Amino acid sequence: MAAMEELEIHSKSYFVRWINVSANYTISWSIQPHKKSVNFGIFKHPGKSSVLSSHIPASDSQSTDSTENLPATATTAGARQQPSAVIEKLTGIGLKPIKWTGKCEADKITQGTYDVPFSEGGNYALVFDNTFSKQISKTLTLVLLTYPTGLQPPSSVSQPGASTESLPQPKTRRRGNSRATLNSLQVDASNQNVYTGLLQKRRRKRHQGWARRFFSLDFTSCTLSYYHDRNSAALRGAIPLSLAAVATNEKSREISIDSGTEIWHLRANNDHEFGEWKSALEKASSKEASKDKNNGSLAAPPELRLFAPSQPSPMEESEWARVESLVSYISGSRDAIRRLAKDTDPKYLTSPLSTPIDRPRSRGRSPSPQRSTHEATPSEMEARRPFWKRKTSGQLNANSKRPSAMSTDSSSSQLVVPATEGKGKPASITSPIDSMDEIHDHLMTVLRDLDNAVTEFSTLITESKERRHPPQPSMVPRRSMESDMSQEFFDATDGGGDRSPLLTIQDSDDEGPEEDRPASAAEAVQDDAPSDSDGECHAAATRQESSTASGMFPVKPKSLVPLPLEPIKRRANILAPTVLPPSLIGFLRKNVGKDLSTISMPVSANEPISLLQRAAEVMEYSNLLDQATKSTDPIERLMYITAFAISSLSSSRVRERSIRKPFNPMLGETYELVREDQGFRFISEKVSHRPVQLAYQADSKEWSISQSPMPSQKFWGKSAEITTEGRVRIILHSTGDRYSWTPATSFLRNIIAGEKYVEPVGELAVTCESTGHRSISTFKAGGMFSGRSEEVSTRAVDANNKPVSLGLSGSWPSTLTLTRDGNPTDDIIWTAGSLVPSAPKHYGLTSFAAALNEITSIEDKHLPVTDSRLRPDQRALENGDLDHAEELKVQLEEGQRARRRDMEDAGESWVPRWFTRITDDTDGEVAWRLKSGKDGYWEERAKGSWSNVVPVFENQEG
Repeated sequence: MAAMEELEIHSKSYFVRWINVSANYTISWSIQPHKKSVNFGIFKHPGKSSVLSSHIPASDSQSTDSTENLPATATTAGARQQPSAVIEKLTGIGLKPIKWTGKCEADKITQGTYDVPFSEGGNYALVFDNTFSKQISKTLTLVLLTYPTGLQPPSSVSQPGASTESLPQPKTRRRGNSRATLNSLQVDASNQNVYTGLLQKRRRKRHQGWARRFFSLDFTSCTLSYYHDRNSAALRGAIPLSLAAVATNEKSREISIDSGTEIWHLRANNDHEFGEWKSALEKASSKEASKDKNNGSLAAPPELRLFAPSQPSPMEESEWARVESLVSYISGSRDAIRRLAKDTDPKYLTSPLSTPIDRPRSRGRSPSPQRSTHEATPSEMEARRPFWKRKTSGQLNANSKRPSAMSTDSSSSQLVVPATEGKGKPASITSPIDSMDEIHDHLMTVLRDLDNAVTEFSTLITESKERRHPPQPSMVPRRSMESDMSQEFFDATDGGGDRSPLLTIQDSDDEGPEEDRPASAAEAVQDDAPSDSDGECHAAATRQESSTASGMFPVKPKSLVPLPLEPIKRRANILAPTVLPPSLIGFLRKNVGKDLSTISMPVSANEPISLLQRAAEVMEYSNLLDQATKSTDPIERLMYITAFAISSLSSSRVRERSIRKPFNPMLGETYELVREDQGFRFISEKVSHRPVQLAYQADSKEWSISQSPMPSQKFWGKSAEITTEGRVRIILHSTGDRYSWTPATSFLRNIIAGEKYVEPVGELAVTCESTGHRSISTFKAGGMFSGRSEEVSTRAVDANNKPVSLGLSGSWPSTLTLTRDGNPTDDIIWTAGSLVPSAPKHYGLTSFAAALNEITSIEDKHLPVTDSRLRPDQRALENGDLDHAEELKVQLEEGQRARRRDMEDAGESWVPRWFTRITDDTDGEVAWRLKSGKDGYWEERAKGSWSNVVPVFENQEG
């Protein structure tokens, strides 16, 4: 790594520059403070390189601590070796002091090196201390190099010299009260090894559409990088394709890249560009596959990179993860150097007698380190130009009668760059500003050096991955995988050697030719709109989602039979599973973008709960709805409803629950839940098979809730996106308030390797359709190394989009606290319920979920034959009889296919027994309302007779 930075450290603060360095590497630095001195030292985080303390800056670039006023340190001439007071603070939070240089004199270059010993690689902190300065901020130039110990450092990186005006004008980025101006000098290869172009990238937040970005694909390291625009040098992100799964959707011209930590959704502007980018990605993937074949006879073809890895040591995995991160960082920044080298190539420059035309600047203007108060002369303005755009001295003399600043000030006419002499120690050499050929030669030298480094790193990574992750044979499917969807998913023949190494995305609702519709073009591309905008457009989009049709809300029932009832005792746990779930890789690879809920999987991959029972888990915290009905403040009622909407996510807080899925119900299967202790009744039914859709309604004395959820999961290569269409609707009978929301999107992380867990993302907006008040809950995104994120915060606005005082903060798996004007109060309005004993060994269930499949005295002899509690394969799995459960599951699926064929032969379609279909005219949503009267579920239950009920659990046809 080679980088030059301009740093500004405010008074009474210190600046931390994080770098990640491997063992047996050397850290080399050159520091030149301007006008005033600063203290400098190196610290190391003692733990794993991927884990940073919550008390210290966690960025690997720049960060500041602006809240601490630390004691002053000595500023005398002898203070160079005197420890700074900042040492005590940093060591107190766990950092290990490595080397304390002390005072760096003003306008002098302080150089030093540190050789990272064996097994000491990790995160190192370069600390610049200005806590002794009460009023004066400090600026300095830092040149930082890392290179293998014993080898020569890179030979063409600028070091701080006598004049900062001779350096390129860098961009500025602010964090806290310090500023770091970056001018990373990292390199790339020739144009034939890179493919660049513009693509639309979906913004991270919902309802913000797509943004046009500049992408660069480097074939040497197989790394895809992107920037704000073609003229921007700031790298926004980079993904090594060797670590990612790439999938394409030809209909919508979309490309999805899943690195395991983030997903990029890209879209080409037209079919031609889509084809070009697809070919480029195939070329990069093919090159990666060729490296695999050259480095081992057991290498897997590119489409089989999704395998179950072996278990190397955590330390080795951590070290190679840092190497891969370094390669992507270097490779992404090489694009900026390539453009810089091209700009300084004499072949592309204008005639010496003509005036060079400046390229357009990217967004934002970086302030110069030193500003003049008088009006700038032409020569001074020329001196401030980037060095590769300046006119020659002859041009300045010809066009101006004033003496040139560069001719009178020798320091401003010299460019100081590092050279290598002796035993690899950097030394200062000078180069005339007007020598464009020499500047271009230096850039090309840097280009070749870093290109070689990236090539060697890429080869090393490939060899290491082959050694650490040998390919595993695909899972042999059990009999139950031959479901009614198998002919759609597995009948395609392999294309031989011409098969594309990229995965193909097919929309989950593609059932036939009638579903072949073009991608929506309604999403406008906003180039320069801020990605974190939170203004009126976002509020309008949220309001547009909410349905205003009161007919979609449940109707208050005339009675709550069979309630009220005497309290009963429910079980507290179920038997632990005896078999781990199978590997999912074998068939997930063939179903990228498919709806996983429609795929029949081995019964060992299931938990002993159906999807209908999983839907009933939202009622675990119905007491929040009871509290809402008792509140007289409409904003407080909204907070209780919001807490109820968030609380359902806590059922996935135990990570072991994410490794299994619920049973996919039979068409017509039902589930009832009567909780006499909580005062509600619940009924659900599967109303559609393709696509899968449920319908449920729960009633209490004071409220009713209904939803017609259409759950789906899309597999992106390393993660699965879990979405649920269908708004949740609640009506409070005492006040008449109506609330609705769409459930939050979640991601199942680390499907292929690593610890699996579920993480909600984006925002959850709850709307009170009676008053127009809304709450917006934001789930904090997790970092690359931080694992699952659990923080959530809620703010509320009125009908005019003006903020109101109440809100929520806390953790979605544990607690939510009421806030007032952004400050937490002592009012904890929700706490997660209890888990079963030894929950990780018992499917990760909550106590509420463990009782869902139990037949109590309330249900005994009162259930229809379609209730999930009576499903035989699910009951066999709960009892631990896995083989019998597998046989029963196959029989039930065969019976469902037979009933479907009979209906198709008779020209009939399925009609749900207990729910009737309704449609919202405002947005076209299809919902289902519970029937009432003599055909209602609760009325038939009260009579004890079940008419027109299809026995969906029988194995015979019909």
